[in-house]
Amino acid sequence: MTLPKIARRDTLTHWAARRDWVTNGRPNFAKLRELYGECQVPVAESDTAYFSDQKRTTMRFSEFLDAWQTEPERKLYCKDWHFVQANPQYRAYDVLPHLSDDWINLFYDDHPEFSDDYRFSYMGGEGSWTPFHEDVYRSYSWSANICGEKHWLFVPPGQTHLFTDACGNWIYNLLDYDTKQFPHAHKLQIIEAVQRPGETVFVPSGWWHQVRNVGDTISINHNWANEFNILHMYQRLRSDLDSVLHALRDVADMDGFDEHAQVVLRADSGTDYSRFFRFVEHIAKAYLEHRIVGGFDGYFTSTAGVVRALERIAAVLGLLSDDRATVGIQGLRDEIARLEESVRECLR
Repeated sequence: MTLPKIARRDTLTHWAARRDWVTNGRPNFAKLRELYGECQVPVAESDTAYFSDQKRTTMRFSEFLDAWQTEPERKLYCKDWHFVQANPQYRAYDVLPHLSDDWINLFYDDHPEFSDDYRFSYMGGEGSWTPFHEDVYRSYSWSANICGEKHWLFVPPGQTHLFTDACGNWIYNLLDYDTKQFPHAHKLQIIEAVQRPGETVFVPSGWWHQVRNVGDTISINHNWANEFNILHMYQRLRSDLDSVLHALRDVADMDGFDEHAQVVLRADSGTDYSRFFRFVEHIAKAYLEHRIVGGFDGYFTSTAGVVRALERIAAVLGLLSDDRATVGIQGLRDEIARLEESVRECLR
């Protein structure tokens, strides 16, 4: 089993964010206003639950900073903010080499029409927090602390039955939950960790977690995937589709049902089978056409690294080809078969 890890403090000393965003160990509010003050940012109210998340709003970054400084009791939390898109000319950080094989952001960088990425900043004061969750797409994630501390609670894979109820709802807060609704949660194996300034936490696929800020805290975060967890991404997508099909089972005989199920899947999960295939196709062609360079570390671009990546891409394409869900999407199965043949031919 892959475990969460914390990288030592000296790995971030060269980052502009560590130099510019912090003064005397605390946020440099003046510099942050200068860089991002007029940007619109997503802000969560830490103490207001909204289904499995928190109530969110959008405000100017300067307004958020004002509230952070003058009304700390509100515990506002600027989170999931695509700050690189907000100021692309400012290079706040460089991805650490061993975390550099980022297939998700490579895909979105090469597809600007989607206007998306999975590079975020999180900023908040004492007690701001993120509820118990699993990362999007069952991706990896890393979180680098620019200042402040984070208290992490990790739950290893294989314990879902202990923290979900009969309706499929999961625990919102590991430190405060209804023991009647979740009678087995006391059996959970929970790993605690404290992340200090300058340290980077790696979260493996499938590890549910909850995070609370200790003091004024800023972090830079990525969700990313590579050959080592692409199978997990497919399995999560298949599982999410099964949930959609179950929810829509009473209308399964309607015309165009498969297409409607994919629409619901994308609304619930952020992607669907066609988009997932486009993602796999883009990465496969980047390897086949020798376009994997950029910021990828040499470990991932060596001959062995390329072969390893293509082998795992071929395995996922094989699963997609056999997946009954692809039958109902016009032309998709044929495209999958052609790409799988190209990848396997390269590996011969």
